[in-house]
Amino acid sequence: MSELEKVVPGKVQAIGIMHIIGGIMNLVLALIWGVYGLLTGVMTFGIGLVICCPAFILLPIAIVEIVSGVKHISKDHTGLGPPRTTAFVEMGAILGCSMMSLIFGILTLAFLNDPEVEAYYAQNQLPG
Repeated sequence: MSELEKVVPGKVQAIGIMHIIGGIMNLVLALIWGVYGLLTGVMTFGIGLVICCPAFILLPIAIVEIVSGVKHISKDHTGLGPPRTTAFVEMGAILGCSMMSLIFGILTLAFLNDPEVEAYYAQNQLPG
């Protein structure tokens, strides 16, 4: 089997799909929180702008999730490492009221402990 014909485990593909779905959901949730906060801020003469805080938490998390998901869905996984940091960042999305990302982060960590997934990431690591 050549380098390009490596079989990607289903759990690695599931990690990519979960990251993309979580990223899109966090992007939408950040937009909702931002609009809600701006409207509340206008109605309360600026005091309600505090409600925008979850938007500033969820937006960078959404970007990280989408980038990680696209890397996992692409065909070339050379140098791709296990996304443990992304999983922990997803779990931090609970601060922005995103329960789905918390679940996706826990599932990602569970999938990364599978021996088949660990072996797949180990064979894709760049030497040196």
